Amino acid sequence: MALKITKTGTIATKRVAVLVVGTAGAGKTSLIRTLPAPDSEILMVSFEGGTACLDGTNYDVIEADLKNPIVFMEELYEALTSDAYKKKYKYIFIDSLTEIGQSVISFLKKDPHYGQAKNTLQLYGKYAEIMTTIIKSYRDMTDYSIIFTCLDSIDRDGLDKIESINVPGTSIKNGLRGWFDIVLSYKLYKDEEGNTIRKLVSDVGESPIAKDRTSKLDAFEDPDLSVIIKKVLGK
Repeated sequence: MALKITKTGTIATKRVAVLVVGTAGAGKTSLIRTLPAPDSEILMVSFEGGTACLDGTNYDVIEADLKNPIVFMEELYEALTSDAYKKKYKYIFIDSLTEIGQSVISFLKKDPHYGQAKNTLQLYGKYAEIMTTIIKSYRDMTDYSIIFTCLDSIDRDGLDKIESINVPGTSIKNGLRGWFDIVLSYKLYKDEEGNTIRKLVSDVGESPIAKDRTSKLDAFEDPDLSVIIKKVLGK
C-alpha cells in the first residue's frame, strides 16, 4: 500500500472541537447563541435540561435519555453520521460532559456486578473506557464543529486549591484537557464598580485547565464563539 504524503501548510481546518469549562450559572449554555450559524443549523444535545436561558431562540434540541445514557449516545452518534443530519446541521452543542459522566456512573451502578462495593475499581475502569470512546468519537466527527460544556471544580493539593474539570474518574479528568486542542475556562470577574465581566480564558498561565494549541486566541476572549471560531479557522 502506497503511503500518502502531504504538506502541513496544505492542511485546512474546516471545523473546531472546543471544550468550555465553567461554574454553574456562568453562562456556558448561553454560548450557543453566539455560534456563527442560523438556529436551524445548530443542534443542542441537553443532558441538563437547562434551556430556560435560551428563551426566544429556535434551536433543535434532543433531550438525553438518562435511563441508558450509553445507548443514547450510540444512537445519537449513528444519527449524526446519517446524510439527513449532515445536510442539516453545522454545529453540535453538547451540554454537558459532567452530566454525561455522572449518568454513566449511575447507570453502571445498577448493574449487579459493577454495583457491588468490591468491584468499584472495575466500575470506574469500565466507565473510563465508555467515556473515552464517547468523547473521542464525538470530538473527531469531521462533518460538524463540536462544542462540549463541562462544570469546573476546585480540588485540593495539600493546602493549595487547584481549579479542575468536574467529571467523575481521575483518568477522564486528567485526560480531557489533552484530548482537545481548545479548552476554554469561563471566568467571571468584577470591575472596579462591581459589575460582572465574563471572559473565556485560553491561556494556561491564567487557568490550569485552559489550552489553546492553535496559538490563535488571546489569553482573555469575550464570550463569543463566533469570534473564537473565526480566529481558529482563519476566516
